Amino acid sequence: IRILGDIYICLEKAKSQAVEYNHSFLRELSFLTVHGLLHLLGYDHMNKEDEEVMFKLQEMILNEYGIKKDN
Repeated sequence: IRILGDIYICLEKAKSQAVEYNHSFLRELSFLTVHGLLHLLGYDHMNKEDEEVMFKLQEMILNEYGIKKDN
C-alpha cells in the first residue's frame, strides 16, 4: 500500500461553490474529490497543456460515474 496524501474538502465551501457554479452539491463534491485525487497522482494545471490533460481526464472520470455538469 502506498499513501499518496490526503484530500480535505470543506463541505460548507463545497455547498457555496455548488450554488455559485449552478450545479448540485453531489457534482461539486465529486469534482473536488476527483480534482484532488488527480493532484495526488501528479497531475497539475499550471500551464495550458497540463490543464487540458488534467481537465479532460477529470471530466472523463466524472462522466463515467454519471456526474454531469448539470447534476
